[in-house]
Amino acid sequence: MRLRTKFAVVFVAVTLVLSGSVLVALESYKRDAVGESRANVDETATLAADQIDAAIRDRRDYVGLVASRPRARRFDRNGPFLESFLANSRFYAVQVVAANGTVLDFRGDVTAAQRRAVLGSNRSDAPYVRAALAGRSYVGEAERVNGTDAHALVFGAPIFDGGEVEGVLAAAIYLDERTVFDALPPLETSRQSVRVTANGTALHGGDRTFPAAVERSATVDSTGWAVTVARDRSALDARLRRLALFQAGEIGLLVLVMAGFGYWQYAASLRQTERLLDAFEDLGAGDYDRSVSLRGGTEWERIGEGFNDLTATLAAREAALRERTQRLEVMYRVLRHNLRNQLSVVLTYADVIAETTDEEQVHTAARSVLDAGRRLGELSERARQIETALETGREPRPVEVGGVVRGVLEDLRGAYPDVDVEASLPDEAWVRALPSLRLAVESVCENACEHNDAEDPRVEVSVETVGSAETGTADGAPIGSAESGSGADGRVRIVVADNGPGLPEGDRAALREGRETALEHASGLGLWLTYWIVDGSGGELRLADAEPRGTVVEILLSPAERPHDDGAAAEDPGTVTGVDGGPGTGP
Repeated sequence: MRLRTKFAVVFVAVTLVLSGSVLVALESYKRDAVGESRANVDETATLAADQIDAAIRDRRDYVGLVASRPRARRFDRNGPFLESFLANSRFYAVQVVAANGTVLDFRGDVTAAQRRAVLGSNRSDAPYVRAALAGRSYVGEAERVNGTDAHALVFGAPIFDGGEVEGVLAAAIYLDERTVFDALPPLETSRQSVRVTANGTALHGGDRTFPAAVERSATVDSTGWAVTVARDRSALDARLRRLALFQAGEIGLLVLVMAGFGYWQYAASLRQTERLLDAFEDLGAGDYDRSVSLRGGTEWERIGEGFNDLTATLAAREAALRERTQRLEVMYRVLRHNLRNQLSVVLTYADVIAETTDEEQVHTAARSVLDAGRRLGELSERARQIETALETGREPRPVEVGGVVRGVLEDLRGAYPDVDVEASLPDEAWVRALPSLRLAVESVCENACEHNDAEDPRVEVSVETVGSAETGTADGAPIGSAESGSGADGRVRIVVADNGPGLPEGDRAALREGRETALEHASGLGLWLTYWIVDGSGGELRLADAEPRGTVVEILLSPAERPHDDGAAAEDPGTVTGVDGGPGTGP
């Protein structure tokens, strides 16, 4: 049906049903508005409970971290250690308990009398002591501080020495907006209040009430506290009443609505377009089973059919490609396994023949078989390295390339003592690369040493950051890269230059074409390994001739920031900042 014909038919139908639809829509809106308000309040309560739970877990983990420090085990000299703990945290009191339950030290914002009463006392029956001596971290129940309206929470953690629990580190913290409830003030407004209760006792809030409110509760997982959020519903009720008053007026606007029917048809076309765009987005993400059902006219139906035919074709091609890939993987693994096994037999018997024969011709032939077999074995091993280095799921990450190159050169000098290996390396240079970058550098350097036939073989390796003026020795075009163009400003360059026979043109042509051919193929897998690792790292591989002879291989990689040691601050409790608590009793 054509769009114009459909327009006329729908116009009559809409005229008949629009009046009733307005009433139904308004009632539905009322239900949705109330439900949305309840959902928002429930989400707020859950968020508040999660934030309180996260704060409690952070305090628990911090006490456990401090208890794991070697200084915590020095029971005869832990006074300064506990003072440092208090000064750099929000805990107001801390104590160390021996394995027999005796309190060895007690520090914090407490009176001298309280401290004397606690020191030397036996706390074996205290829950935080029992739990910690059993090897568990402890989070206690909220307790009212003597003589005040404040509440406190006790944490306990075991002190280990040689795998055995030697004592307990316990600390107390006030429950207020500076510690556990620091996420609640932004949630409390003139129209909303937050209340936290434990076994019916109010720990926070609870003073404000509303004549009509939407109220929802959530539970703090680590303590079982109830977090209740109440939101004033008066504004919502007033808005719903205004909507009801407008109901009669909206029905009177029926004629105006029909005048805008043409625009509605246009909007309908837009919705069809959005559905088609969403389908194309899913198709781009690899969902080849995606199909669309477009209605609204013959034109839209034809577009939908065309899209579905396209997805069916792509799905068939994807299935064929997946099947071909699976076959290649199976063939590769079977071939490599059988090659390794059979090659071992060939090498063994060739070695036996070479060692036992007295005929020079047979001995020479056996040695030729041994050499060819070993080269074939090295090729198989290189193929295994490629499979491991380029396995699916690896992503570039920060790599200190200076250390990588130093390690490679150290191995090279031992393996090729006749080659003069010179290096110009910075103290530190970070790049973004695959974790297998060492294999790429190692492959290039080994090739430069192994095939160098000069009287005085020499290999020069350098690492530098390219500035505004590029001064590299390799002026050749990029051999496949993630970035187009020849500029290298700001990137880190690894240059390997030798005075050997030079790289065969067939190897370069194979890399430029991106595939092996009958006439142009790389002599080994080493250069392909380098190319794939550099390309997967988002870099460039450049090849050029050296003067007067030899090859220059240049690897360009994007720089990376030196990774920060996020755990450094957690190594010393003195690095944690905080404020002191108020008066109260010890744990």
